[in-house]
Amino acid sequence: MTQTSASSSATLSFPENLKGIDRLRQKLRPALLYIVSTAQFFDIVNGASVSVAILPIAQDLKFSVTEVLWILNAYTITFAGLLLFFGRLGDLFGHRRMFMFGLFWFALWALIVSFSTSPIMFILSRALQGMGAASTVPSAMALIAINYPAGPERTKAFSIFGIFGGLGGITGILLAGGLIASIGWHWIFRISAIAAFVLLALSFIVIPVELPKTEKPKVDFLGAVTVTLGVTGIVYYISTGVEYGWANGKTLPILFLALVLLVSFIFIENRVQAPIMPLRIWKVSSFSTAIILAFVSMAKSQGVIYYANMIFQEVYQWTALQTALGFLVHALAAVVVFGGLGRILPRLPLKPLIMAGFLIRCVTALMFSFVNEHTSYWAIPFPAFILHVLGMGLTLLPIQITAVRDAENKDQGLVGALYNTGLQFGAPFGIAILNVIAISTNGNSTGSVRGGPALMKGFRNAFYTMIAMGLFGFFLAWAILPWDKPVRPTVKKSDKVEVEPSELENGSSLNDGL
Repeated sequence: MTQTSASSSATLSFPENLKGIDRLRQKLRPALLYIVSTAQFFDIVNGASVSVAILPIAQDLKFSVTEVLWILNAYTITFAGLLLFFGRLGDLFGHRRMFMFGLFWFALWALIVSFSTSPIMFILSRALQGMGAASTVPSAMALIAINYPAGPERTKAFSIFGIFGGLGGITGILLAGGLIASIGWHWIFRISAIAAFVLLALSFIVIPVELPKTEKPKVDFLGAVTVTLGVTGIVYYISTGVEYGWANGKTLPILFLALVLLVSFIFIENRVQAPIMPLRIWKVSSFSTAIILAFVSMAKSQGVIYYANMIFQEVYQWTALQTALGFLVHALAAVVVFGGLGRILPRLPLKPLIMAGFLIRCVTALMFSFVNEHTSYWAIPFPAFILHVLGMGLTLLPIQITAVRDAENKDQGLVGALYNTGLQFGAPFGIAILNVIAISTNGNSTGSVRGGPALMKGFRNAFYTMIAMGLFGFFLAWAILPWDKPVRPTVKKSDKVEVEPSELENGSSLNDGL
């Protein structure tokens, strides 16, 4: 925001004793949103690119069949497992500090990954890179929530944040296709590292410094260890269950241990003085419902992307480059839809938008279920992608706003972490369940992933399951979320707001209290 608010024309007066760096940060304050949004963009680009580059990476580094699974899982497990821990550390020690640490750590290990010479070096470096993303993402959300007050300004900010996230997945697919075909998979990570180092330098200049806390922060180490190991175990079980089997001796004991740890975590949080996750936040029904809806929404959206990719490569027999171009409309539609929603969301209630979004995404899944090897791309996949992006915008953006709007500033890092944990659980869980359904019904007794157009039978049942997911999200939103009204704060033109140095240093919005 500049000296004129997006939601008012109040005149702002700045004290004369601001330091030069503080004045510069005030002038560059609009860049804060784009820095944190771009950081999320490259987190997602990196993940999506690797999913396309699995085969070239495996062939180049000579991964065994059992090791290939860890090209994706190494990053996913550490990212999801540490989100809550790093999100709370941001609340305790400062979101600017944790955001910048995450960028540095992400960039460092992305660079190391690009020089991997063996599977073990790649897997370990990729896991450590996931720690950086776990530190960056929840702090990015918290910085937006703290610096933009509830109402139209925050809604627009999160809409822009959502645009970058929506573009990240498809851009990753397109980028990987181009890089793999030209200069190799190594540059997927080198580009991510360069971008993260640039963002780190900009963050130092732009993001306001937070005032030191008057009391020494207390860290719930026991709670941090139990929740990190518990969540990591759950993600491991979900990520490896399809490969090893849900009742396999390698996975089932880990699931049992993870559940015991999570139950212990709840017991600990109910008794310690400074819990890493205060249980009071779950008493807000809109927040807890938003986390469940985020889980369902991501499970469904990743299912559509995954099975559209399978249709292009298996049913249509397209090359990797043709498949990437087939997703191009998805990226372009995201720019238009998310950008437009950013303008109108502040004027609309969120609940009916979420409900409409889930229904639209049901239509998307239904359309894909009619595809066969003779179906034209322009007849079904093209319009289905446009509807899918519209449905994603109407669900993910309002759900994200619902999750953070009632939280106190001191809990924003935790709220952002929990929201992203819901997303991270939803993606692998959704793919795992849909894969079980597809593989069990595709008519191939060996359970082989490859099989050409004949696999469409299993894919069709997966899309029917996505319809059920969408209906569940619709009815859950209808039953629990409040029928809210859009927030439109008004300020008289004559109002004059004095901004204290402490507010600027604390990263608070210029419009707080207007």
